[in-house]
Order: sequence, then structure tokens, then C-alpha cells
Amino acid sequence: MSKTFFPGGIHLKDNKECTRDLPIELFKDPEVAVILMSQHLGKPAKPIVQAGDKVKIGQLIGEAQGDFSSNIHASISGEVIKVTPASHPVSIEDMAVTIQNDHQSEWYQVLNTKKENVLFSREELLEIIKKNGIVGMGGATFPTHIKLNPKNPVDTLIINGAECEPFLTCDFRLMMEQSDALLNGIKVILKILPVKQVIIGIEENKKEAIKQLKSLIEKTDFSAQVRVETLKEKYPQGAEKNLIFALTKRTVQIGKLPFDIGVVVQNVATVIAIFEAVYFKKPLIDRVLTVTGYGIKEPKNLRVKIGTPVQELITFCQGNTENPGKVIFGGPMMGIAIRSLETPIMKGTSGVLVLNGNIPYQENQCIRCGKCVENCPAGLMPVKITESAKIGEYVQYEKLFVSSCIECGVCSYNCPAAIPLLNYIRLAKAELMKRRNQK
Repeated sequence: MSKTFFPGGIHLKDNKECTRDLPIELFKDPEVAVILMSQHLGKPAKPIVQAGDKVKIGQLIGEAQGDFSSNIHASISGEVIKVTPASHPVSIEDMAVTIQNDHQSEWYQVLNTKKENVLFSREELLEIIKKNGIVGMGGATFPTHIKLNPKNPVDTLIINGAECEPFLTCDFRLMMEQSDALLNGIKVILKILPVKQVIIGIEENKKEAIKQLKSLIEKTDFSAQVRVETLKEKYPQGAEKNLIFALTKRTVQIGKLPFDIGVVVQNVATVIAIFEAVYFKKPLIDRVLTVTGYGIKEPKNLRVKIGTPVQELITFCQGNTENPGKVIFGGPMMGIAIRSLETPIMKGTSGVLVLNGNIPYQENQCIRCGKCVENCPAGLMPVKITESAKIGEYVQYEKLFVSSCIECGVCSYNCPAAIPLLNYIRLAKAELMKRRNQK
């Protein structure tokens, strides 16, 4: 039975028909991998290699700086040709290690070829996850070893299989093609977090995944503890706080985190990455993503090495239908438009969305309709934050709880005046973070 809606949000056409039935294809290794040092929430990793060094697949090339950071590993074998800033979708440029492929495909350490019995302690499992650079792969890129070591006791683990962002189908394909890996990843997490219940939340437009996972769970030894719940289609259903409310009716108050109400949420892809790190000793060096949009000739679901330039994916999908108007990392709502087709794939890149032609845009005056406030799933006032951002009134940002914005884009989507509210809110969040770091 479908769950009740969370407050706010909107209904969107899901546009998933282009790729939902396409199996995941393995994309070839890039000739040159540009591996950014900032692919996670927190401090960028520090490069520990230099030009001329030979590296192998899975070798540590960027060392985490403090607890709130994440390790970065080589995704191909070859020679480091430079360690310089490169195109970054958020910060324009960021330090990167560029590797020329030697086509030897040598691994730094031999991967396990078969699943081993996990006999590690809780602390050892957390260290394995940390060492292998696992971060949230739904887009937030929060270091996973921190998220699985909450300050407060938790009783509920939620697996986010909602995938509410239009066009994207990579999580759906993972649930269909790697169901066993997902369930084994859950087993690993249960050794770290001995919760009372595990809820896999999936939107009702993914009926095949719901049916398949329910059938597999019935055959496991933890069927009494794990269940699949069907969610109604509503955007942004997959946002952490909205998902928690829909599945448990618990509310994460502004300024609080899910573990404050006894919940931890993990994305489907992240859980599978945990399984691969623990059972096969595999660092996070690749990911599954969706290349799609009306501007791409042959949309696909691909497994891609981290550091692959986006132009190579577009070429592999037979190029553009016409001159692309915009290329977005992620989906149309929460994604970020990139400035260069040389921008490399990152750990949090769930999709490459290509939109057609010239996209007209003209910002108009706010008409005070209140739609941005009415539909905000975080209960914020986007129009007020935008007004403060336009005049640089940063003292208002905390009073308006700008840090609680989940950047879902509902406000911009609904604005009849075409005001890019989310862009202004992102500017406000960045300025607030900058000022906090300066204190």
C-alpha cells in the first residue's frame, strides 16, 4: 500500500521511459582520467602523487584531510601526467590528478574474485569503508564512514530507492541487476548498526524492482527485519527528510539530522559500493549513471570510471540530436549545468542530462504568488532568501534557515516569474559556509 505524501513537493512527469528498460553497459576505460580531489562533502583530498609517477587501479592518489573528507583512488592504470586544477561542476576549478591510460589495467592490490564471509568487527568495517573512499552516491556525497557512526542510537535504517528525479534510472537498474549485492550490503550495515528495522523505500513507478526485492527478501535470514515499502510518486520523495517522514512519520526538525530521531538513510548505489568494498576490497573507482535527455541520440545506463570526461560518454551515445542547449550533471531539478564537456565524472554523478537547442530565459519581477513557499518541502521561504541574497544581506541567511534547503529546485520550477530562486539560494548557502569557515 502506498504511503502518505510528505508536506509540499510537486508532481512531475518522470521521463524515465528512454532508459528504464536498458541494461547497464560497461563503458570502456578513458584514454585520460581526470580525477578531482573534491568529490565529497567536506575538505578536498590532498594529492599524494606527482607528474611522472606510475599508478595502478585502486591506488590511493588523494588522501582524506581530517574526518570530514574522503580518500580518492586511481580508476585506471598509467602515468600521472599532471596535478593541476581542472574543470569542476560546482567550484569552476579544483585540484585534480590526470592519468594517461597505459592499457595494462593493473590493480594496486588483487581483488577478491568471490564473495568472502564477513567476519570483521564493527570498527574494522567502518575503517574498510573509510579506506575505500565510499561516499553517498545519491548526490550528497557525505562520507559514508561518518554517516554509519552516528552520535545517537538509531533504530531504523532506510534504503533510498525512490529515485524521484526525472529521467534518471541508474538506481532502478541497480536494484534490478544487482539485487543480491544490495541485500548483502544491507547485511554489512547491520553489522555496524544493529537497528530494529530496515525499510527499502521505492516509488510505485518501479513495480518490477519492488516485486523482485520482496521476493528475494523472503528467502533471506533477515526477512523479519527488512521490508520494502511502496511510495507514491511525488518530487522530491527521495530527499532524506521527506523520505523519513513518508516511511516513519518522524520529522527531522530544522537544524537537526536524521540520527537525532533514530534514523540513518543510505542510497541504493552507496549500499552496493559498501558491499564491494567489504567483500571484494574494491575502492569507489566507478559508478553507474544514466546518459539521457532529448538532446542525446541513444540514451543509456552505463558503468563508468571516475574521471572520465563527459564528452566521451556523449560520443559513445552517438552524440547530440542537435546543438545541445545545456548539459547537466544529475537530473533536471537538482542537477548542475556544466561549463565544459571536459568536466570529469565524479562519485556523485548520477546522470548526464543533455537538453536540446537554445533555452530562452528571462527573469521577471516577483508577483508575490507564494508558490515557492507553498510547495517548499523543507518549509522555507525561498523568496525571502532570494531577496536577501540579491542585496548581500548575509545576516538574514541563518534567520531564514538557508542551510536547511535541500536544493530540490521546486521553487524555481514553479516560479511564474522565472526567477532562478535555487541559484540565489545556493549563492546564499555558499556565502554562509564561507563566513562560518572564516570564524
